[in-house]
Amino acid sequence: MKLLLNLYLCAFPFILSAQICNIDYSQTQVGIYPDTLPNATVGTPYNQDITFVMPTDTLGYAFTNFHILSVALPVGLSWTCNNSTSNCDYNPQLSQHGCVNVHGTPLLAGSYTIDVTVLADLTILSGYPFMFQIHMDVLPSNTVISNNGFTLVGAPSCAPALVNFTNNNPGLSQYYWDFGNGNVSFAENPGPQYYPNPGAYLVSYTAFANLDTTHIYTLNNLNISSMSNFGGGFPSYENADAYFKLFENGQLFYQSTIIGDQNPPVQWTLNLNLNPNNTYVFEIWEADDSYGEPYFGADDYMGSHNLNLNGCSGCGAGTANFNYNINHQIILPTPQVFATDTIVVYSLPIAPVIAYDSLSHTLSSPDLGLSYQWYFNGSPIAGATGSNHVVYQSGQYYLVAVNPSGCVAFSDTLLAIYCSPFIQPQLSAASNVLSVSNIPQNAQISWYLDNNLITNQSNTTLVSTQNGNYQCQITDAFGCQYQSNLLLMEVGLQAQTFKTPQIYPNPTNGLFMVQIDTQWIGSRYMLSDLKGQILLQNSFAHSENQLDIQHFANGVYLLTIQNQQQEFHLRLVKN
Repeated sequence: MKLLLNLYLCAFPFILSAQICNIDYSQTQVGIYPDTLPNATVGTPYNQDITFVMPTDTLGYAFTNFHILSVALPVGLSWTCNNSTSNCDYNPQLSQHGCVNVHGTPLLAGSYTIDVTVLADLTILSGYPFMFQIHMDVLPSNTVISNNGFTLVGAPSCAPALVNFTNNNPGLSQYYWDFGNGNVSFAENPGPQYYPNPGAYLVSYTAFANLDTTHIYTLNNLNISSMSNFGGGFPSYENADAYFKLFENGQLFYQSTIIGDQNPPVQWTLNLNLNPNNTYVFEIWEADDSYGEPYFGADDYMGSHNLNLNGCSGCGAGTANFNYNINHQIILPTPQVFATDTIVVYSLPIAPVIAYDSLSHTLSSPDLGLSYQWYFNGSPIAGATGSNHVVYQSGQYYLVAVNPSGCVAFSDTLLAIYCSPFIQPQLSAASNVLSVSNIPQNAQISWYLDNNLITNQSNTTLVSTQNGNYQCQITDAFGCQYQSNLLLMEVGLQAQTFKTPQIYPNPTNGLFMVQIDTQWIGSRYMLSDLKGQILLQNSFAHSENQLDIQHFANGVYLLTIQNQQQEFHLRLVKN
């Protein structure tokens, strides 16, 4: 994916009188060089050229233009393309090489993923947004980080304790002390601090030679919760292809990627720095022509909204409703001296006790007000930072609890088994060779003929030598068992398959049809939610059956169909 997206950023069809950046013409393969930027340091000027080699076509269609729309750099850095006089538009048919210069003075340390947004034009469509990512580390400033800042007298090993502090750098413009016990001070020589409770207390000391302060506003995310009246009809008969544009003082500042074929809610995670002195306007769109769907006409404009630097929840833009969050950071100037030390009063948080509910496939632990991180097979699970976690994969889980002082405690490791209702092995035949597909990795395969186990057969294929009904039972590495469809074989004749039940339309707005083969008439069906609660059950009387769940909440449901020989699970989405 990274290589594919790297194809779309380019530069240098024109030679400028003032040289912006130097192109490395030794690079001839399509890509970006380097794809990981050299480290920067807070408070130190940074200047780096990036060379791009762009493609001329894809799948036989020629690229006619690339437009660099935005580069989401760390705070304090900017970028300039070498074709800025032409709005960073480039024709790859004229030159495949280009460059961009990244420059400025970074203000915040951290490890950054930089989002680069490019609009690509081909002979068959135009304005399609692509995004790729490059990496950059910004290191802390080269200031003193040691006990050179202050001296501790009376640092304890148990509570309570009274600690005196001596400032080793008198006479600077301003000081900021954080004593780790809830107290802060701006004094040059603060008084003693009292630590009554167990814990690890991190003391930080910052001394400034100047007081220049920077206010940073960052657009973090945008979520479209609903939109309507798109796709050329009312109500809409196509899934949404949502995207948005952000204008700065009337000029296009950012255009999101298109989230195709997915009705809201949809969300973009962003990292866009905003100038509080400028005016920003959102436009919400639904893509048709720009998404390669010209038969739906031009893109549909949903509406606009004036950005509020405080963020917004439940905002309207025409027929769309959306939310967005803006983070306001106050960045103090680069310190002259920064030092830390830790006053330790030993205490660990209570070790979390975890349990697994196999019905709702949820791991849980009593919430003790700590910070949490779930682990799966020894690795942290991204975003799993609550006291509960829904399991969608079998394996070993444990929970780490972290108290405010940074002390950690580990739960026991627990094996959580999740037998997915959406795994449905499929049995098919070519001549007299049967094969099974759609099975989990490393699964055990058992073949059955007329409900009798066929011994010594565990491959994904089987040569049928007898007439009868064949079926597979699949057992994954955790003991979950899945039954395939039945396949009637008459040796020397074509196989007869019990037709798999079908659902349409899916997704549905509430009314949907279940189409079954005649062998399934009279079979029972049950509709349940993902927690296993049965919401609807009956028997099928016809081969075409209409079911009504208009009064059910939107979400994912599981339709189970059973007869005396087999069972099918079908996934249904209501929106």
